[in-house]
Amino acid sequence: MRAPEATTTGSRSTLGDPVPARSAAGFTLIETLVALAMLGVALAIGFFAFRPSLEMRAAAAMRSLLLQARTQAIWSGLSIAVVETAGGSAFVAREFDPASACTEGRVLATLRLRDFPGVRLSDGLRAGGIYWLPSGGGRSCAGGGVISDTVLLQGPRGGAAVVVSSLGRVRLEARP
Repeated sequence: MRAPEATTTGSRSTLGDPVPARSAAGFTLIETLVALAMLGVALAIGFFAFRPSLEMRAAAAMRSLLLQARTQAIWSGLSIAVVETAGGSAFVAREFDPASACTEGRVLATLRLRDFPGVRLSDGLRAGGIYWLPSGGGRSCAGGGVISDTVLLQGPRGGAAVVVSSLGRVRLEARP
């Protein structure tokens, strides 16, 4: 005896067995949107958790200013001073004549701490600043020999230090 043939009309077969109207393979649009939303939330949390703190970004900007001034001194053959302004609200890089004061001369670049909300200077450059010689070596604006100095910045998540070594190297350190 032969089995009856099953034919489908719509979503039901003539034998009464349900037949799926379409294949169930793949993801629906809703499932895809939910997965993308969860991924977006995870990325947003990760971005803010692993982003450098304001004080570290301010310290990196200070390091860049010091290295830019040193490079400018070497390339131009002129002495370049980096001094802090009154009250420690900013640092200024300027060309100057070593026979005059570090605070005189054409301004090349300025770093304002107000660009980093909540960051303040807790310990600035000794003697008001340093200057770079065309040889790449550094000196204190108060006179004296080779420099070695540290700038300490405090912020909402801790502190950061910019350390200038006697060889002219500039590095960052995180502080609690």
